[in-house]
Amino acid sequence: MLQIKFFFRQMAKLLIQNIILPVVYFFASSKDADGSLVVFADAHHDGLPDSMTDLYTYLKEREENTGGSVHITTFFRDFGKLSSGEQLKTSIRFMKLYAKAGCVVLCDNFLPVSACKKRKETKVVQLWHGPGAYKKFGYDTKDDIPSFYKSNVFANYDLVTVSGQRAVAPFTSAMRQEAGVVRPIGVSRMDRWFDEAALLKDRELFVQMYPEAAGKKVLLWVPTFRGNAGVPSLDGLDSVKKLGEVLGDEWFVIISLHPHLLTYADYAAYKQKMTSSQILPSADLVVTDYSSILYDAVILKKKLLIFAPDMDSFFAKRGSYMKPEEIPAMIVQRDEELKSAVLETDASYGANAAAAFYESWLAACDGKATERIAEYILSRN
Repeated sequence: MLQIKFFFRQMAKLLIQNIILPVVYFFASSKDADGSLVVFADAHHDGLPDSMTDLYTYLKEREENTGGSVHITTFFRDFGKLSSGEQLKTSIRFMKLYAKAGCVVLCDNFLPVSACKKRKETKVVQLWHGPGAYKKFGYDTKDDIPSFYKSNVFANYDLVTVSGQRAVAPFTSAMRQEAGVVRPIGVSRMDRWFDEAALLKDRELFVQMYPEAAGKKVLLWVPTFRGNAGVPSLDGLDSVKKLGEVLGDEWFVIISLHPHLLTYADYAAYKQKMTSSQILPSADLVVTDYSSILYDAVILKKKLLIFAPDMDSFFAKRGSYMKPEEIPAMIVQRDEELKSAVLETDASYGANAAAAFYESWLAACDGKATERIAEYILSRN
């Protein structure tokens, strides 16, 4: 039933995307573009996404200090909560804004941007929400984009920001971009990992939200999102729940699931008081499978463990951009080995391996990515 519902929602999107929105844009673009207008847009949140916060704040301060050389506006709606009719109305409003914008900033898939050929005066910047490139995504795997989408869902991008040189080729392929569009200038949201005041703020919040963790080692489990938005799945939950029991009182285990999973009744009870990114600075050990949070953990020099019971079948189906063995972490596939792997990882930290991994995948993340991205945007307005 979920799969059928998902299919009809996608077909409705296709009708809106390929016929209605291009017509709206055509008439709306008859007026001159406003080069100073920067639009932050997202179809997965009703408010400012975490991946946009630093850049938005930076440009907003620039707007206030320059008195109008740049004008910032936002367009946030969680399309997953809207009916097809509401999606249509919302998309039409965006297309009218898109037609006059000097720049549009994204951090995830946003189909209206790719609905038609845009005017040259408008630049589209894709921040993307995940650094590095581990599991294959976009057009490099069959799981992400339905086969009935005939146009490029990543069309019209002028800049895609990535975390390091090694991420350029995977993103270029997955998003079907021309050479030069994907650039290793850093990931804006990862600037906070170089801000001691921001890290302290997250740690202080953690103490308030999780007083029961006081005096314990914190293990953060962040599994990846499997399947698609219509039929998501999760592997390893029972194993990690059991792990929390067998580790004893010395450890505090936090299960932090992907936001898409939390919308389903089976997983709603696992909604945390803080996001994974907010919890991360307080974690002693991070456990994941294929989530890009492993890159954040490397930057923060966190002890890292890969727990992936379905690794063989997962990569056989989806594929990957690197061998799991390249990650500076122990890899566990069997439940009965999980506890011992946690204790062994806790007792050691592969600093040399983490440093080499950082240089390959994360060298552009130095705390100044937001400034570089902002200068790109401002230089074209």
